[in-house]
Amino acid sequence: MASLLVRGCVFGDTGETGDLLVEGGRITARGPGLEAPIDEELVDIDAAGLTALPGAIDALAQLAAPRGPGAAADDLGSGTIAAARGGVTTVVAPVVPGLTETLDVAFHDAERRASGNVLIDYAFAVGLGRPTTETPERMQGVGFHRGFAGAFLDLDAVDQAAVAGPGAILRLAAVSDVPITVRAAGRLGAEAERVRVETLSSLGALADIAPHIAPLVSAAAVDALEDGIATGSAGLAQLCLDELPTGLEVRPALVSEDDRAAIWAALADGRLEGVVSDHHGEPMSGADAWVGIASIELFVPALLTHGVAAGRIDLPTLCAIIAERPARRLGMWPEKGALQVGADGDIVLVDPAATWTVDPAELEGRGKAPAWHGHTMTGRVVHVFSRGDQVVADGAPLFRPGRGRAV
Repeated sequence: MASLLVRGCVFGDTGETGDLLVEGGRITARGPGLEAPIDEELVDIDAAGLTALPGAIDALAQLAAPRGPGAAADDLGSGTIAAARGGVTTVVAPVVPGLTETLDVAFHDAERRASGNVLIDYAFAVGLGRPTTETPERMQGVGFHRGFAGAFLDLDAVDQAAVAGPGAILRLAAVSDVPITVRAAGRLGAEAERVRVETLSSLGALADIAPHIAPLVSAAAVDALEDGIATGSAGLAQLCLDELPTGLEVRPALVSEDDRAAIWAALADGRLEGVVSDHHGEPMSGADAWVGIASIELFVPALLTHGVAAGRIDLPTLCAIIAERPARRLGMWPEKGALQVGADGDIVLVDPAATWTVDPAELEGRGKAPAWHGHTMTGRVVHVFSRGDQVVADGAPLFRPGRGRAV
């Protein structure tokens, strides 16, 4: 593996200027004036004028559904190529067992589909399927595998887990000793979201587990989170968009400016962990009543634009939101989530002052992110490195599917 020397960048976590050296896929030195190692394959990057961020961790991107009629356009292949362009170097995708599947079968099927296809590092959050007395044993069995990021429950899904109710699912996750992410989107607005957060916190206390709820979108939900057991993350679309093109729908729905301001404030002061893309691109063939939007390819640029450039957060907070906080919760820290010596060489070099307009012709994801077309961004992803391997160069992805690793 070639060594990587990034010279003259601004470190987003501290504001200092210096160099980063990556050897064997890990950061081995950080500071000014680093000497290049003797390596014939050395990749030497002049990063003057660019800011280095730790590779983003998208803790909820819907990319792992099996292909079939009506399936979303982006899968683990195209979706992770789009993710890399968005500054994401690690993605967590939910896996929901089918009607005839157990959770371990669904997990191993997702592993098989990921093999040889994924560009960046990845893990799966696994639904429990139809709960039985064997569920804890099956969950513990997959828990020993790299690529397992805990249990997953979607309150709006119509699947076998729905027949058991959230309380039973949380207790099964607690008995299995695995973390659980709950997608609690809903259709009834802020008051209903507040009730869901309060209920999940209460059920978590009874089940002896702290569920992580994503995405949260309202001020009322943040207020409820403060008094409970649960933790939460915001949704990228609800955080950054104030309207959608005709025909597009996202759940949770877009919210008021007051709610967005409250969510940004909660991210800034740490009441919310971070941001998830909740990427769910419309099928290329189109689909009636489709709910969900593509957004992972704009992950870091959108947060630079609506967060840093807008003065809602600073660069160190951005680093915490996209990397350190989710890495700690997911048990990936300090391997992931930092620009520290010993961490994986997951580095995103951005030009925080660059302005550009989102053009569908220039997007790599099959979903083409129609909700974002024509939006002006301040902040562009220039180069992306995953474990020291360059996966984006001058904004263009380097197509190397299969190099991604389960974490």
